Amino acid sequence: MKPTFLLGVVGLLMADMGISFAQCKEKISPSNHKIVHYHIVQLSGPKEYLTLAKTGEERILNYHNDEFGQVYHVQMFTEIKFSSVKGNFSLYTTISSTDRSNWQSEFVLSTPIEPKELEKMKGTVQIEILLPDDKRTFKVDAKKNQLLHKAIACMY
Repeated sequence: MKPTFLLGVVGLLMADMGISFAQCKEKISPSNHKIVHYHIVQLSGPKEYLTLAKTGEERILNYHNDEFGQVYHVQMFTEIKFSSVKGNFSLYTTISSTDRSNWQSEFVLSTPIEPKELEKMKGTVQIEILLPDDKRTFKVDAKKNQLLHKAIACMY
């Protein structure tokens, strides 16, 4: 009884201090054979989602869209905007036709993300993906926010 009680107290203290051990997914990177910790946040259905991934100290945010129909033939900048109660911020990335072809139908935007941006991300209420010819807007409800918090916890 006493060990269980002490374990519960330790758990409450860790939660109070903001320490968590999220249920992160893991895989081995085929390019460098390092462990990649990641978490997926669904945005709109099963084919449009964000992935937060960490390898060592490197943290990457990816936007995936398996049904995106456009192919860009020149390199262009895109913006991923986060509207947050903790402060708005944007992440920038480039896209080009070399990233995608008829054989690779998945559309992915990737950008590094810093701890200060992860902290701001905890209060996210809206995410916008600004492409040259399209704008995707996602409201972050309580369920998505909970997934986002789990993903952010995987980055530490």
